[in-house]
Parts: sequence; C-alpha cells; structure tokens
Amino acid sequence: MLTVNNTEHPFHEGMTIKTLLDEKGFIFHRIIVKVNGSVIEDADFAATLLEDGDDVKAIHIFAGG
Repeated sequence: MLTVNNTEHPFHEGMTIKTLLDEKGFIFHRIIVKVNGSVIEDADFAATLLEDGDDVKAIHIFAGG
C-alpha cells in the first residue's frame, strides 16, 4: 500500500511515479512529486520505481489571475 497525498492507494510491483500519476488521473502539466520527502524531477517519473509503503506527495502547480 502507498500513501498518496495522505490517502491509501494500492501498490503493485513495477509501479513507477508515471504509472501512479496515470492511475490517479493526475494530468496537469506542472506537478511536483515527493517520495518519502525527496523531490523527484519530472524527467525521472517513468524510471523511478516506487516501493510498498512509500509516502508520495503530488502537488499540482497552477497560476491564476
């Protein structure tokens, strides 16, 4: 089980940040992801494997006026 933005989400082997974001429907172009407190660069989302028990924070960045 993962914790994503303080909510439980099922974990499966081979899960990357990209697959997690796709599963959660996070489609914003600007998003910051932290795994266990460490910021992950968006260029690394597809290559960064998650582990059972990870704490993930996904924060959408947007501007308004």
